[in-house]
Amino acid sequence: MKAILHAAIVFLIVASCSPASEPAQKTAAPFEFNKQIGWLHGPCLAIAAPELAGGTPVTLVVAAEPQKVQQARIQGKTESSATCPALMEGRGKLNAKPGIAFYALGAADVAPSDMGFGIVMPPATPTVVNGIAQIDFDQDGKNEVFSSCSTREGIKFAGVTTKAESVRVIGKVDFSSHPHISGMPTT
Repeated sequence: MKAILHAAIVFLIVASCSPASEPAQKTAAPFEFNKQIGWLHGPCLAIAAPELAGGTPVTLVVAAEPQKVQQARIQGKTESSATCPALMEGRGKLNAKPGIAFYALGAADVAPSDMGFGIVMPPATPTVVNGIAQIDFDQDGKNEVFSSCSTREGIKFAGVTTKAESVRVIGKVDFSSHPHISGMPTT
């Protein structure tokens, strides 16, 4: 009996002194550009994510000069042009495409004429460098930046990938299937 007790004590001492196994590395879910980035018109977000809950945090990149980064929250879905300028008469039919949901935003200092991007659950908060917001969505060491321009057909939104230390375009962010954001051709 003493031998069994002695063996049990030795086992407990050895087991308690052994290095613990490494915890499993958590891998972040890949960033879903099409469902996590939408376009902003005033305090309204248009995005291909029809099930966002009220209170969901959204990071805004207002396409001003310089660009501004703000935080907001989803208040709820909207079909009202009073809360969503993108749904005004003449615009609503062009903007309301299948699979796109419109959300009223709260707690943001956004003017009704402001345009930009809304990001749901970004991997980090975008930073503004030289007047341009940038963020590494897919954690590959290359920042993505935002741009927009006015055309006769409306506002065109784009995202491009840059080197982390400069704004030279080196690749294209895959917005190819996003309903409102297109990747800019790059060299």
